[in-house]
Amino acid sequence: MKFSVIGDLHGSIANLRYIKRKIRKTDALFITGDIAGTLSYRLILKSILKSKKISREKYAELVYDKYLVEFTEFQKKSVRRIFKILSKINIPIFYTHGNSDAEEVIVLFKSYSETNPLFYYLGNSICKHKKLIVVGYGFCSPAEYRTPFQTPGEKEKDEISEDLLILETKILKYEKNKDDLLIGLFHEPPKGTKLDYITQKSTHSGSELIEKHIHSIQYDYFFAGHIHESQDYDFRKSVVLVNPGPLVNRKWAIVDIDKKSVSLKKIPILLSMRDFIYRSRETFA
Repeated sequence: MKFSVIGDLHGSIANLRYIKRKIRKTDALFITGDIAGTLSYRLILKSILKSKKISREKYAELVYDKYLVEFTEFQKKSVRRIFKILSKINIPIFYTHGNSDAEEVIVLFKSYSETNPLFYYLGNSICKHKKLIVVGYGFCSPAEYRTPFQTPGEKEKDEISEDLLILETKILKYEKNKDDLLIGLFHEPPKGTKLDYITQKSTHSGSELIEKHIHSIQYDYFFAGHIHESQDYDFRKSVVLVNPGPLVNRKWAIVDIDKKSVSLKKIPILLSMRDFIYRSRETFA
């Protein structure tokens, strides 16, 4: 059995199309959040004209405030295009939201899950598909590398702690058979692993609460994204942890369950404007 794992699409339609056939050859797809587009070139231009400078902070401030209606419509349009592609893959798809996905986008995620038997939205919940028990959580801690609470998916740490305790109670009540796999599908990675290490800053930027959570719950596999710079995998006791890397930067992963191995992938295509901007995280991300 093999799983495809992708995350941080940020509306990267072309990259998703590129790997669609390879995804089809696996048994399930897991998406770690930040699915909707976040870089509207029209709104970037408006942001520059209004603030008189190129600023990631100003862009985020404006699109989640003054330009929210236009930005939300942009995100919803990108999600519809992405799910049109996903609907043709014909394997189970488990997905959560990310901090950048607007509330109206999450409504769309839920509607796709309700109308397609192969789609499982897991924003803060658990589901079972055959021998897979999947726990999903899309919220993340307040940002440390920029102004906190600029994006809609950030929560106070007390709220996250409460959410995780409730999830843990549900997991412990869930009937798990010997052959079942328990999989965590989160947006934010645990702190202190290879999944959250930013080499350029020599720092771990994941969540201490999620690190505590994976010590409380014995997952078989744990997938998370959010930290674009940390495409990697790690182990905690018998748990395999994977950050597939951002699909917006052409990165993804395949997990082989039988071999218990992880293959980190990169799409060999020419640099796009979106790819260039997302590599310049000091400006836009």
